[in-house]
Amino acid sequence: MLLTYGFLVAVAISILLIVISPKRIIGTMGAMSIVALSAVSIAGYVAALISNGEGSFISTFRHSLFGRIDVVVDDMSGLFLILVSVLFSVGAIYGIGYLNTYDKRVGQTRLHWLTLMLTFVGMVVMMTTDNMIIFLIGWEFMAIGSFFAVIFESEKPLVLKSGLNYFIQSHIAVLMLTGAFVWVYSYSGTTSFEGFKIFMESATAKELCVMMFLLVGGFGFKAGIVPFHSWLPYAHPAAPSHVSALMSGVIVKAGIYGIIRFGSYVRYSAADITTEIGLVILAMGVISGLYGIINAAVHRDFKRMLAYCTIENIGIIVMGIGVGFIGMGESNYFITVMGFGATLLHTINHAIFKSLLFFGAGNVYIMTHTRNMEELGGLIKLMPRTAFVFLIGALAIGGLPPFGGFVSEWILYYSFIKGMTMSDLMIPAAMVVSGACLAVIGGVSMLTFTKSFGVIFLGEPRKMLVHQPHEVKSGMLKTSYILIGLIVMFVLFARQLFEFSTSIITDLFGLRLFSMETMEVGRVADILGTLSIVMVVFLAIMAAMVYVRFKFIEKREVSYSGTWGCGYMRPIKGIQYTGKSFARTLIELFKIFLPTSTRYKELTTEEIFPKERSHMSSDSDFVEKRIIEPVVGGLFKGLDKFQFIQNGNLQLYIVYGLAWVIILILTMAFI
Repeated sequence: MLLTYGFLVAVAISILLIVISPKRIIGTMGAMSIVALSAVSIAGYVAALISNGEGSFISTFRHSLFGRIDVVVDDMSGLFLILVSVLFSVGAIYGIGYLNTYDKRVGQTRLHWLTLMLTFVGMVVMMTTDNMIIFLIGWEFMAIGSFFAVIFESEKPLVLKSGLNYFIQSHIAVLMLTGAFVWVYSYSGTTSFEGFKIFMESATAKELCVMMFLLVGGFGFKAGIVPFHSWLPYAHPAAPSHVSALMSGVIVKAGIYGIIRFGSYVRYSAADITTEIGLVILAMGVISGLYGIINAAVHRDFKRMLAYCTIENIGIIVMGIGVGFIGMGESNYFITVMGFGATLLHTINHAIFKSLLFFGAGNVYIMTHTRNMEELGGLIKLMPRTAFVFLIGALAIGGLPPFGGFVSEWILYYSFIKGMTMSDLMIPAAMVVSGACLAVIGGVSMLTFTKSFGVIFLGEPRKMLVHQPHEVKSGMLKTSYILIGLIVMFVLFARQLFEFSTSIITDLFGLRLFSMETMEVGRVADILGTLSIVMVVFLAIMAAMVYVRFKFIEKREVSYSGTWGCGYMRPIKGIQYTGKSFARTLIELFKIFLPTSTRYKELTTEEIFPKERSHMSSDSDFVEKRIIEPVVGGLFKGLDKFQFIQNGNLQLYIVYGLAWVIILILTMAFI
């Protein structure tokens, strides 16, 4: 009870401090407020662990509308609380330096920090409640707060359009979740999450399918699962980089949290279709992973590229969820633990290294004022520390050892291999295809980040910039170093994190592992322990080599002389590889899913002295271009036929109002 009221008091004090703070310390006060609230949240989880090793009811409230409201902290909510708290703290500290580069009005900056705090509070409420109404309230806080954070540069039409797109799709998700929760309430008569247990016990196969559609769809919009992803490639580039990091790192993970939390009640279902649900979710994960990384490989806007990489990694996370459900349906709890365990570990991994990449991208953007990598090049000489940060993030997201992405993807591969031994022919086939697709995703991911790092940081500048880029302030770099430290900590404690994730899954899903399954989980933990030691030793050796390189070798005098140029003595910057050239083969292979528009004016015979020509191309999202735009366009055309209703006649508007009142009265009388 004390911690709950303490958190509410801390929120009130933080809001007051941000509102009354002078201009020069608004950013510092906003960031420190979020850090303080994060500390209180983590303290709440630690207190729950101390009082009860498996979780605890911190406090209980009763309300005439909401009923009984329990503030609950278990290991599942605790994991996400720690993740959200740490990354919000780091992101807020980075945001101090980032926003200082903007010449913004004081009120706009003050609103930004208030909305970030609103987003954080909403996420904390969502992850610590056992009440469906309160969950939706927290979800709405998160949606509205993140919307205002995205449109920080609302004076730009594209930013405002991207924010409104995000806002609309967020509330489509709210409608789907509200529909699911109202349905559960009509079955159970309670707003507690226990209502899902009552619903699942009596639901038919068709009802369970509809419920899972509402849940996966509602949470899928937030997570960015294909085909519910179209807001994400617009919102991420439009937002400030620290907001992009938070959206990709933790806000989209709210969808993953929801799928796992409410999906855990499927174990009570009388309908035996859990395996089929798992296969559908696995397919959605595979499609999201492939779709995301293929689009990432061809885009030249590096923040948009990172947004599609978020879709790719969400696909990998969803693959683990699908495998977990398949294991539940087949009563193979080892595969259940491995699938969901891989999901939780990759959720942590992706949150850290994607935030790191967005910080690096933010450094590049505020120094160059462009997101088009084709206009950059050679930044490793001007921004060497940012180049190092981006390189570490690129290696981690590629799933290469000795970084954490390798650990979580290895566990997922292991679950695929174990799934191949099942008797049902469809399941081994799905596991083989999924494993092959995961390998393709990893390969294309390495291509994507080889392209990005090479074009942005290597070579020579492709375009003369107005201002000479230089390294960002040390405060912004220190936040990146914190994230690199977290990556190393993940590698060091990979075994412990795996064991923690398996305990979360066994408790949440009520699993009782057989002795053989327990032994297999222990064997995987032992392998991870050995891998951790090997990877940490490798990292130490690499760090020592870099130190020796900079300490002793770089100080030597180096003589330069011309080299044979193969007959070509006047190289120009325009002949360097471009981002498009890196992905040319991939574009040709998947061009049906990569709609491209080009603008080029052909020469005519009337032009005696031809003017300068330029060839411009832009890539579109297949789902948006081929599905969403035709549907929305048809809807608008249909609505145009009803424009006669809006005719400016005041008397007619009064009639509309009276008609609406009569309809309401009749409806209430009927009820």
